[in-house]
Amino acid sequence: MRQTIRQLLLFPIGFCMVSSLFEPMNVPTTSAFAATGDPPITTASPTPNSRLMSRMPTLRRLTTPPTPTPAIALNSLGFSFSSQQGNSPPPPQVLTVSNRGGGILNWNATTSTSWLTLSPSSGTGNGTVTISPVLGSLGVGTHTGTITLSAPGAQPVAIPVTFSVTPAPTSITLSPSSLTYTGVSGGSNPTNQSVNVTANSNWTASVNAAWLKLSTTSGSGNGTIITSVDLGNVSTQTNTATISVTAGNTTRTVGVTLTLSPGSLTLSSNSLAFTATQGLANPASKTIAVQSNGSWTATKTATWLSLSQTSGSANGTITANVDTSKAIQGENQATVTVTSGTVIKTVTITLTLNAPSSSSATLTWKANSETDLAGYKVYRSTISGKYDQGNVITMLRGNVTSYQATGLQFGKTYFFVVTAFDIAGNESGYSNEVSKSVY
Repeated sequence: MRQTIRQLLLFPIGFCMVSSLFEPMNVPTTSAFAATGDPPITTASPTPNSRLMSRMPTLRRLTTPPTPTPAIALNSLGFSFSSQQGNSPPPPQVLTVSNRGGGILNWNATTSTSWLTLSPSSGTGNGTVTISPVLGSLGVGTHTGTITLSAPGAQPVAIPVTFSVTPAPTSITLSPSSLTYTGVSGGSNPTNQSVNVTANSNWTASVNAAWLKLSTTSGSGNGTIITSVDLGNVSTQTNTATISVTAGNTTRTVGVTLTLSPGSLTLSSNSLAFTATQGLANPASKTIAVQSNGSWTATKTATWLSLSQTSGSANGTITANVDTSKAIQGENQATVTVTSGTVIKTVTITLTLNAPSSSSATLTWKANSETDLAGYKVYRSTISGKYDQGNVITMLRGNVTSYQATGLQFGKTYFFVVTAFDIAGNESGYSNEVSKSVY
């Protein structure tokens, strides 16, 4: 009988298995084939299985397969955020982490910038990371950063992140919205006022009138502008100006109004008169009372006239003095001009200077009892005790006992003595000395 041999070849990974099924027969078989290309098999014994196994190819152990490694997979290769300066930060975004390899994925997430927060920053297997931007004090512009995902056995993955910060809308307000000044022509400048600036950016300030001054013309953020008025640059009654403050493309304005009154000025007199004698004392001073609602100035037109006060504010007094040594005989005239703003008042000053005048002194003495008396000599000197024949002002004949000395000038002191002489020309000694001052 023919022996039927069935062979089943199984090939799992790494192994080759052969299974044979035989029908139990005692009849020898001619040949069988274990596989294509094998030599014939002769069955000559009742133990065919052992003979078949001896004919199998040598089995070899295959190499052990490598341990599976994890690989990081992400839902996005980059993130971008945007926000306007001064606003709340933009909403967070989510990064999904998964394992596209084998084994276990233990991952960590880190960021290269302080304006990003990650939650959580680590995990195992699949997971999510919430990415939250922090606006903080970031300036306007595009800011870049990196999120790095790493895991043992896996390649690190870098994820770029951008944060675009746009400028906030320009905001600027001024307070108050208008300023009002009042002043008096020729008076003192009114009190300074201020404009408060509230802004979220740099700003500049300007004004369109010469009489209005600004303490500052630029700033950043909130600030204060002090405004002042110079009445010296104002000539009209009603004056207007505009303060302009610009931030970015936005301009705000403050209107300014200055009302100038003409002022008032009153003087106590419009003329003063002085009289004096040349060579004598200066006459007494005289005053001019000033009433004004502003500041004023006073000027004069003669060197012989002096003023105690040449400027003032509101009410005041000007004292006028004359110096006769700088005047001429006769009538001297000068003008005092008082100005307050646009109001001008004048005072006419007249000095009448008389020529030097003279005075007299009456002298009396006791009569001489000599029988040969011829008369008397009267001596005059401006120096006490100093007399000579040159000082004789008169020779009186007979027994005359009085004499009036004339031509005495003001401002001087005179000294007098008297002597008696006889018919032979003999002269007595000096009498006692008398004096007179002429004022």
